[in-house]
Amino acid sequence: MPEKSVGSVVKDNGIKKSALKEITYLDSPIMSSYLVAFCLGEFDYLQAMTEHGVLIKLYTPPGRSADGEFALDSAVKALDLYNDFFGVPYPLPKLDMVAIPEFAVGAMENWGLITYR
Repeated sequence: MPEKSVGSVVKDNGIKKSALKEITYLDSPIMSSYLVAFCLGEFDYLQAMTEHGVLIKLYTPPGRSADGEFALDSAVKALDLYNDFFGVPYPLPKLDMVAIPEFAVGAMENWGLITYR
């Protein structure tokens, strides 16, 4: 889900103070557990907004964001086309896509997150 708020937290363990970033996200809609997915790692990203107001972000390996421009453009056009053709709006406020070069499965579609090689 999109970020609700971003703040700073100072942690003092008695020896060293460290500043941490605290991110609060909007509530996720109720969904089946097999649709939940997380990706952790260091990524660059591109983003675009559809005509219907859905934020699409494409995450790539560091330094490879230019390689994702076609995929991002295609996703924006496809989501707008599906919304118009079927008359049913995309139910989430955003869609994330992650390009993973060493992804053994090839591709995986979760609700709001698509991963592929």
